[in-house]
Amino acid sequence: MTTDNKDDYPDSSRLSILSAREIDELYGLPRFTEEDRRLYFDLSVPERETVKAVHTTAAAVHLTLQCGYFKAKRRFFIYEPEDVLDDLNFILPRYFQDWNVVSIKTLSKPTRLEHQRIILQLFDYRLCDGRLKVDLEAKAQRVARLSILPRYILAEILRHLANGRVVAPGYTFLQELVRRVVTGERHRVTLLLAQAMTPELREQLEALLQADQGMYRLSVLKHEPKDFSYQQLRQEVERRKFFQPLYDFGETFLLTTGLSKESVKYYASLIRFYTVYKLQRMPELTTRLYLGV
Repeated sequence: MTTDNKDDYPDSSRLSILSAREIDELYGLPRFTEEDRRLYFDLSVPERETVKAVHTTAAAVHLTLQCGYFKAKRRFFIYEPEDVLDDLNFILPRYFQDWNVVSIKTLSKPTRLEHQRIILQLFDYRLCDGRLKVDLEAKAQRVARLSILPRYILAEILRHLANGRVVAPGYTFLQELVRRVVTGERHRVTLLLAQAMTPELREQLEALLQADQGMYRLSVLKHEPKDFSYQQLRQEVERRKFFQPLYDFGETFLLTTGLSKESVKYYASLIRFYTVYKLQRMPELTTRLYLGV
């Protein structure tokens, strides 16, 4: 079984967003229970009339299957009859009593594409063509301002497509789209940071990754005072004096970026996630972004 998009399933070199199970839930051929079959293969009057208008019974059988699958997942599938035997055994006695499973053959590509056109018209849906893909990328770029998390961006894209009654493109297309907007948003913010940062602030950020009395200043920032002793409080005052200019700059700079609070929290969380060793080996602008935000 395959779907009608060759890029529905990812290769290992692409951005990882969903698990294999989650991808299958979105793009895999539906696996109906008996209750599902009663729901999705229950043809409305317009659907029955559309199926009856098909020239051959075999084609009508496939159109019935595709209607049920489309109602379940809002996409089209390529399958062999043996892949859908349980579904065929459900719809044949219900709608095509004179036919049996053996008589149902695989559809030709022209007929399958014609069925797609019929179903799109029947359910008032559209395929995601070139123009809609351009609009989708613009939407994804706006979403990335709210959150740069790939799963969030993908979820918002899928919600946008569903609301617009558009069949979602293949998964690897969406992976690449999310990768581009995430990379583009990071580039946008790092460029703004590079333009706004003074030489003095640049030196202070670099100093965070330098050792002072055997401990990195950034590591000191990650730890709270051990107690309220005089020595600890004095160190806290000195630490505040050092970091106050960076804090003031960050607070002003963030107002120019258009970032949401969630995105700011995400960037800030990366400092706790990455070690000093890893930060020192990142591209300079990326490191400044994580330190500056």
